[in-house]
Order: sequence, then structure tokens, then C-alpha cells
Amino acid sequence: MNAPPPLRAIVLDGANVIASSRFRPIERLDLVEVWCRVWRPDWPITVFVDHATAMRCRPAAQATLRARCADVTPGRTRYVVCPRGESADAHVLQFARERAALVISNDRFWDHQELRVGATILQFKLKGDEFTPFAEATWFRPPNGAVRVPREEL
Repeated sequence: MNAPPPLRAIVLDGANVIASSRFRPIERLDLVEVWCRVWRPDWPITVFVDHATAMRCRPAAQATLRARCADVTPGRTRYVVCPRGESADAHVLQFARERAALVISNDRFWDHQELRVGATILQFKLKGDEFTPFAEATWFRPPNGAVRVPREEL
């Protein structure tokens, strides 16, 4: 089998997006979210941010993250700030596994090799106001292989 199982959702490694630059974290998350909505408008989006990353943001960005976590309006992107002391990585991978979700992250999750089995990860470049996803995603197929999958086949 050279293609991942059908995907039904998107999980964004928000900590990874924010960590790629300290400036304008909310705007960076919004850029990725807008691209996801255009690319797959029918897929729900969930954003995970670890507590330490959220606390490194400026107070206005922290307030926005808190407000987005509290907003559970149907059809809106869901935001989750992981508990203090916990990395978002395990939460991202577990959520992706449970929901058949594409992971958008530049993290290769080497420290969570067991959890990434079955995950499909789309890496990206984010410079200024331009979000550019790679043309191929990586599906970490069981048991230990990895296959590149063209984005249009996801």
C-alpha cells in the first residue's frame, strides 16, 4: 500500500508554526488556517499549542489564544493549549490518529516514533505573509517505512 488511508481532518502543530518565528504568532496561525480552508473547506481544523509556547507570546496573542480556545462554535477552528509541562507533539499525533487527520508541521516527531506510525505530515515554508506547503506529504506507514505522497492525492 503506497497511499495513506483517507484523511478527514487537519491538525495543525501550532507550536511548530509559532516557533518558526517569534513575531506575529496569531497572524502566522491565521495564514495556515486560511490555506487549509481554501484547500479542504470540508475538513475540520484543530490547532494545538503547548503551554510554554503560548506563554512566550506577547499578552495580546495570549489573550487571542485563550479566546480561541473558549470558542467552540460549530464550523470554527478548534484551539487547544496543552497542559503546562506537556509538549503538544504527543497530543497532535494522538489526535491525528483518532481523527484520521493530516498533520501540518515541520516537526518530524523523532521523539515520538511510535505515535507517528500511520501519521501523514505535510511540511511547509512560512516566510512573511506567505505560507507554502510542500508538494508532497510524508506518510509514516506501518511498521517503520515512510512514503512521500503528492498533496493532490491526500
